[in-house]
Amino acid sequence: MQIVGITAAMIWFGAGAGTIELLHYAVRLSHAWRPSGRVAASHSAIRTRLAAVSLDAHIATEWTDGRRRLDMLLALIEVLAASLKQEVEKLNRLDTSDGLYERTARGMVNPTLRRFTFDQHLRDECRVLVPLLEFCGRDLAESQGMETSEQLAVLAKIKAAIQSVDRG
Repeated sequence: MQIVGITAAMIWFGAGAGTIELLHYAVRLSHAWRPSGRVAASHSAIRTRLAAVSLDAHIATEWTDGRRRLDMLLALIEVLAASLKQEVEKLNRLDTSDGLYERTARGMVNPTLRRFTFDQHLRDECRVLVPLLEFCGRDLAESQGMETSEQLAVLAKIKAAIQSVDRG
Protein backbone atom coordinates (compact mmCIF):
# COMPACT_ATOMS: atom_id res chain seq x y z
CA MET A 1 0.00 0.00 0.00
CA GLN A 2 2.79 2.34 0.82
CA ILE A 3 4.31 1.73 -2.65
CA VAL A 4 0.99 2.66 -4.28
CA GLY A 5 0.88 5.89 -2.28
CA ILE A 6 4.44 6.81 -3.24
CA THR A 7 3.73 5.98 -6.89
CA ALA A 8 0.57 8.10 -6.87
CA ALA A 9 2.46 10.99 -5.26
CA MET A 10 5.18 10.73 -7.92
CA ILE A 11 2.56 10.72 -10.71
CA TRP A 12 0.85 13.79 -9.25
CA PHE A 13 4.20 15.51 -8.82
CA GLY A 14 5.13 14.70 -12.44
CA ALA A 15 1.76 15.93 -13.70
CA GLY A 16 2.10 19.16 -11.70
CA ALA A 17 5.63 19.76 -12.96
CA GLY A 18 4.47 19.04 -16.52
CA THR A 19 1.58 21.47 -16.14
CA ILE A 20 3.87 24.20 -14.84
CA GLU A 21 6.29 23.57 -17.73
CA LEU A 22 3.41 23.70 -20.22
CA LEU A 23 2.20 27.02 -18.78
CA HIS A 24 5.74 28.37 -18.92
CA TYR A 25 6.03 27.53 -22.64
CA ALA A 26 2.54 28.87 -23.33
CA VAL A 27 3.45 32.22 -21.78
CA ARG A 28 6.72 32.37 -23.75
CA LEU A 29 4.89 31.50 -26.98
CA SER A 30 2.23 34.12 -26.34
CA HIS A 31 4.95 36.77 -25.95
CA ALA A 32 6.58 35.64 -29.16
CA TRP A 33 3.23 35.46 -30.99
CA ARG A 34 1.98 38.93 -30.11
CA PRO A 35 4.47 40.94 -32.21
CA SER A 36 3.87 38.71 -35.23
CA GLY A 37 0.17 39.54 -34.98
CA ARG A 38 1.06 43.21 -35.31
CA VAL A 39 3.26 42.41 -38.29
CA ALA A 40 0.42 40.51 -39.94
CA ALA A 41 -1.89 43.46 -39.33
CA SER A 42 0.62 45.87 -40.84
CA HIS A 43 1.01 43.57 -43.86
CA SER A 44 -2.73 43.63 -44.44
CA ALA A 45 -2.64 47.44 -44.27
CA ILE A 46 0.17 47.43 -46.84
CA ARG A 47 -1.85 45.09 -49.06
CA THR A 48 -4.80 47.46 -48.84
CA ARG A 49 -2.65 50.45 -49.84
CA LEU A 50 -1.00 48.47 -52.67
CA ALA A 51 -4.38 47.42 -54.04
CA ALA A 52 -5.24 51.10 -54.49
CA VAL A 53 -2.11 51.74 -56.64
CA SER A 54 -2.38 51.35 -60.41
CA LEU A 55 -0.68 48.56 -62.33
CA ASP A 56 1.48 51.13 -64.11
CA ALA A 57 2.76 52.37 -60.76
CA HIS A 58 3.50 48.81 -59.63
CA ILE A 59 5.49 48.10 -62.79
CA ALA A 60 7.38 51.40 -62.51
CA THR A 61 8.22 50.61 -58.89
CA GLU A 62 9.43 47.13 -59.79
CA TRP A 63 11.52 48.65 -62.59
CA THR A 64 13.20 51.12 -60.23
CA ASP A 65 13.60 48.80 -57.24
CA GLY A 66 14.65 45.87 -59.42
CA ARG A 67 17.41 47.86 -61.13
CA ARG A 68 18.73 48.95 -57.74
CA ARG A 69 18.64 45.37 -56.49
CA LEU A 70 20.38 44.10 -59.63
CA ASP A 71 23.11 46.75 -59.28
CA MET A 72 23.66 45.68 -55.68
CA LEU A 73 23.69 41.98 -56.60
CA LEU A 74 26.21 42.51 -59.39
CA ALA A 75 28.48 44.53 -57.10
CA LEU A 76 28.27 41.84 -54.44
CA ILE A 77 28.98 39.10 -56.99
CA GLU A 78 32.04 41.05 -58.12
CA VAL A 79 33.34 41.33 -54.55
CA LEU A 80 32.69 37.64 -53.92
CA ALA A 81 34.44 36.67 -57.17
CA ALA A 82 37.55 38.60 -56.11
CA SER A 83 37.40 37.03 -52.65
CA LEU A 84 36.98 33.53 -54.11
CA LYS A 85 39.90 34.09 -56.46
CA GLN A 86 42.12 35.14 -53.54
CA GLU A 87 41.06 32.12 -51.48
CA VAL A 88 41.79 29.72 -54.34
CA GLU A 89 45.20 31.32 -54.84
CA LYS A 90 45.94 30.91 -51.12
CA LEU A 91 44.90 27.25 -51.30
CA ASN A 92 47.14 26.70 -54.32
CA ARG A 93 50.12 28.26 -52.51
CA LEU A 94 49.89 25.92 -49.51
CA ASP A 95 52.82 23.57 -49.14
CA THR A 96 51.50 20.02 -49.53
CA SER A 97 54.52 18.58 -47.75
CA ASP A 98 53.75 20.57 -44.59
CA GLY A 99 52.43 18.44 -41.73
CA LEU A 100 49.65 20.95 -41.07
CA TYR A 101 48.63 21.13 -44.73
CA GLU A 102 45.47 19.08 -44.36
CA ARG A 103 44.19 20.97 -41.32
CA THR A 104 45.02 24.36 -42.86
CA ALA A 105 43.40 23.42 -46.17
CA ARG A 106 40.29 22.07 -44.45
CA GLY A 107 40.02 25.29 -42.44
CA MET A 108 40.19 27.33 -45.63
CA VAL A 109 37.86 25.18 -47.72
CA ASN A 110 34.71 25.55 -45.61
CA PRO A 111 34.58 29.38 -45.73
CA THR A 112 35.40 29.25 -49.45
CA LEU A 113 32.57 26.79 -50.10
CA ARG A 114 30.24 29.03 -48.08
CA ARG A 115 31.19 32.04 -50.24
CA PHE A 116 30.74 29.98 -53.38
CA THR A 117 27.27 28.84 -52.28
CA PHE A 118 26.26 32.41 -51.47
CA ASP A 119 27.56 33.51 -54.87
CA GLN A 120 25.44 30.83 -56.55
CA HIS A 121 22.33 32.07 -54.73
CA LEU A 122 23.04 35.64 -55.82
CA ARG A 123 23.45 34.49 -59.42
CA ASP A 124 20.17 32.57 -59.17
CA GLU A 125 18.46 35.74 -57.98
CA CYS A 126 19.91 37.59 -60.99
CA ARG A 127 18.56 34.86 -63.30
CA VAL A 128 15.07 35.55 -61.95
CA LEU A 129 15.39 39.32 -61.69
CA VAL A 130 16.63 40.00 -65.23
CA PRO A 131 13.51 38.62 -67.02
CA LEU A 132 11.27 40.60 -64.65
CA LEU A 133 13.23 43.77 -65.42
CA GLU A 134 13.07 43.05 -69.16
CA PHE A 135 9.30 42.74 -68.91
CA CYS A 136 8.99 45.92 -66.87
CA GLY A 137 11.25 47.86 -69.23
CA ARG A 138 9.36 46.75 -72.35
CA ASP A 139 6.02 47.44 -70.69
CA LEU A 140 7.05 50.91 -69.57
CA ALA A 141 8.32 51.70 -73.07
CA GLU A 142 5.08 50.50 -74.69
CA SER A 143 2.48 51.71 -72.19
CA GLN A 144 4.05 54.91 -70.86
CA GLY A 145 6.44 55.85 -73.67
CA MET A 146 9.40 55.71 -71.31
CA GLU A 147 12.85 55.41 -72.94
CA THR A 148 14.25 52.10 -71.67
CA SER A 149 16.17 50.83 -74.72
CA GLU A 150 19.60 51.53 -73.20
CA GLN A 151 18.73 49.72 -69.96
CA LEU A 152 17.19 46.82 -71.92
CA ALA A 153 20.41 46.51 -73.96
CA VAL A 154 22.43 46.34 -70.74
CA LEU A 155 20.01 43.74 -69.35
CA ALA A 156 20.47 41.68 -72.53
CA LYS A 157 24.26 41.77 -72.00
CA ILE A 158 23.86 40.74 -68.36
CA LYS A 159 21.54 37.92 -69.38
CA ALA A 160 24.05 36.75 -72.03
CA ALA A 161 26.87 36.85 -69.47
CA ILE A 162 24.84 34.79 -67.01
CA GLN A 163 23.98 32.26 -69.70
CA SER A 164 27.62 31.99 -70.81
CA VAL A 165 28.66 31.26 -67.20
CA ASP A 166 25.91 28.63 -67.00
CA ARG A 167 27.23 26.88 -70.11
CA GLY A 168 30.74 26.92 -68.67
